[in-house]
Amino acid sequence: MQRLARHLAASLRARTPGLPPFLCGFHAAPSLRQLHLHLLSSDLDSDALKNKKHFNSFATSFLFHPASVAAQIESSGKVLSRGHAAEEAALKQDMRCPVTGAPLKNMPAVKAHVARREYAEGVRALAGDADIIERWPGHNRANDVRAR
Repeated sequence: MQRLARHLAASLRARTPGLPPFLCGFHAAPSLRQLHLHLLSSDLDSDALKNKKHFNSFATSFLFHPASVAAQIESSGKVLSRGHAAEEAALKQDMRCPVTGAPLKNMPAVKAHVARREYAEGVRALAGDADIIERWPGHNRANDVRAR
């Protein structure tokens, strides 16, 4: 899955110059039964991103780095969880910019913030020359999880 995400990100960015780097990750509590990997634009500029819970699902530790999920599957044969309460807490926390840490009061503030040049520069700095940001500040790489 991660290899396909890398291929898609590289292809999309090659065809569309100026396209921001991508994010890639699994939600801590999947919304579907089938294992699925999210690949999304790091500009977080989408009409589909409508509320705090949805924003926090991509901007906090609720988004697990693909390598951590792969390691869990290889070591235990299953995806692990920190527990429902910890996962829900990530979605309910105050919104903050995952790049700058700036507090974001509401979704209009999120939209205004991610449209700023400073945000785009921060995203590009995180990505370097890569098509996918490997060290998204919100990514959960912790091993303090338990079996689902």
